[in-house]
Amino acid sequence: MTALSPAKETAFEKITGLWIAIPTPFTPSGEIDEGTLRKTVDYYIEGLAVDGIFCGGVMGEFWSMTIEERARVHELVVSAATGRVPIMAHIGHHVYSEAARLSRHAEEIGADFVIAINPYFPIKPSDDIVRDWYRRLTTESAVPFFLFNTSYSGYALSPQLIAELSDLETVCGIKNPKPMEHLLEVQDLVGDRIVVCDADEGDWLGLHLDHGFPALMSTPALAMYQTPDRRPILDYTRLADAGDIDGAWALQKTLDQERDAFKRWMRDQWLAQGGGAIPIAELKGWLGLMGLPQGPVRPPLIPLSDQRLETLRADLDGLGLLDSLAS
Repeated sequence: MTALSPAKETAFEKITGLWIAIPTPFTPSGEIDEGTLRKTVDYYIEGLAVDGIFCGGVMGEFWSMTIEERARVHELVVSAATGRVPIMAHIGHHVYSEAARLSRHAEEIGADFVIAINPYFPIKPSDDIVRDWYRRLTTESAVPFFLFNTSYSGYALSPQLIAELSDLETVCGIKNPKPMEHLLEVQDLVGDRIVVCDADEGDWLGLHLDHGFPALMSTPALAMYQTPDRRPILDYTRLADAGDIDGAWALQKTLDQERDAFKRWMRDQWLAQGGGAIPIAELKGWLGLMGLPQGPVRPPLIPLSDQRLETLRADLDGLGLLDSLAS
């Protein structure tokens, strides 16, 4: 077996457990709310015991921010974490030089990993274009590099192209939110070279136990379903790792109502026929009603209507999550 590069070794060491994807809090006037961001990073680490933080991604409204703002978010999260958990900073951009700049900045501030959405263009790019993009971008810094095979780029990397990209020295993992057949094919092809992860909490336990997936990468559900006094995702993961498989599955099943609500408020917004929306307003509304306010969304997103907010309030009340962090 060929020896792994330092970046790949680092990923297999540090990419474990439960990673959260976090929103970016904004003030009412639209600036980054630096104080709230610092406080919530501490909450994720100390209150929810996450194993890592993915910042500046789709949940973080990266597409609404300037490069300077994105770099500042990365700085704030790395600084607030103080080395307690590894940080993955999203650097994807349609302008190559800006993605490269964010990669170099991530190295300067001590981010543990970078991750980039597939390069996006007016039309689906050829494999040659994508291959060249990643070959160049992964050399811009020595920070271990994650691929992000999300449909937001307008297309998906094939398992075969992922296998090619996995040979690049700094490529160490992939967040691959794709159908199960695609996900498991990628794991079979490259799971011995890079860390393969999915973001669906509902599939996490089965992937972890049956296919050896080391991490849930990465989901806001960790903050939406859990509080410091009730951390069922953490608890069922620990039960599984301790060998109590039946106990882990029994606890996992208790979250079915939360998953149903997540589907209605989050996933269905993404996948709506005729044009969906990125459900950041729903995410921020949910967290705010729990007692973890994250401020408004930025254009072109629009806030929840009063009627939808009241419907969400009723749903969270039924789940026992309304104002659950207020005390």
